[in-house]
Amino acid sequence: MVKGLLGGAAALFSLLLLVALLSTGAQEATAAPPRGGCTVTTPPADRQGEQATVPGEQVEATLTADQMAVARTIVAVGKGLGVTRRGTAIALATAMQESTLDPNAVSGRSLGLFQQQGELYAGVNRTDPADTARAFYEQLLTRVPHYDDPAVTPADAAQTVQASGAGASWYARWDRWATALAAQLYDGTPAQGGTGDVGGIVCAPGGGSGPIRVLVSGTTITLPPEAGILGTLTMPHEQATTVAAAALSYLGTRYSWGGGNSGGPTIGIRDGGVADAHGDYAAVGFDCSGLMVYAFAQVGIILPRVSQDQQRFGRSLPWEQAQPGDLLFWGRPATHVALYLGVLQGVHYMVEAPQSGDVVKAGLVRTRAGFDSTVVRAW
Repeated sequence: MVKGLLGGAAALFSLLLLVALLSTGAQEATAAPPRGGCTVTTPPADRQGEQATVPGEQVEATLTADQMAVARTIVAVGKGLGVTRRGTAIALATAMQESTLDPNAVSGRSLGLFQQQGELYAGVNRTDPADTARAFYEQLLTRVPHYDDPAVTPADAAQTVQASGAGASWYARWDRWATALAAQLYDGTPAQGGTGDVGGIVCAPGGGSGPIRVLVSGTTITLPPEAGILGTLTMPHEQATTVAAAALSYLGTRYSWGGGNSGGPTIGIRDGGVADAHGDYAAVGFDCSGLMVYAFAQVGIILPRVSQDQQRFGRSLPWEQAQPGDLLFWGRPATHVALYLGVLQGVHYMVEAPQSGDVVKAGLVRTRAGFDSTVVRAW
């Protein structure tokens, strides 16, 4: 009976959240947002999901949660490199045209989000959204240094980087769609529905892209049932809210040594020991630092990959001054990292990818057994 009541309350909260989001000016969605993700709407409804066959015609698309995670990564990497919002829109339009935001897309020798090939991309992990996005931006900055000049069309900038035989017009058809998406992901500007085929974007802010639905209202997170903890958490600001919700959206995802990047869980690597015994090298998941890399990438903060380096990132503060969204460490140099969630009924909680054989979970902060007395604040 209690479970049924909780489910009904969650459904009502979700409905109220969607109504609140729509009241901010975004157009009504023609499909429910993916679990933990966003819906890029395409009014009128009879054009939902349609892709134009005529180059130059403006098209739209609704993204799955996985595609939205990739889009977030593309924008986050761009921001980290100092690329403008217009530059990230160019990247989004290019990746959508080349691969429909599928990091594993293959066409002959071309691979990944941007279908990169040849010696120029020999050192790029073309199935890693962050690495392939970084390679695209490097070429954009090199080949089209004035990409932000209104006299340079986004499609021409994309064509200069890609040197596509199909021509610039195929990138041009995603221009308005990518501009709206970039506005939402770059700095949170609400995407307003305009005229013609321009759609709006409806998101559960900070809901993450994982399979677990995380309800967010302002800077308050309602812990999902999968956390095993009842209650709400009030975060200090929007960035911390987004990071925490992103990590929580992957509760229950298996631990995989070396797994995880800014786009989400990835296949693990060998360690010659415990991780190998659990088959982490053949399984998709997160290790402790990989989960943090993913969560912070959702707000454009690119953390170093391993916990020791994350321990030296940002500002170091005493544990007594910890705020939700801070990084917690065990050992110095660190052997483990977790995300601090805050206090519920006098108890400190965190979310982490604990160890091989386990899964991403929320739980009590362990202040013994090597707990570092300092935290790191990445903002």
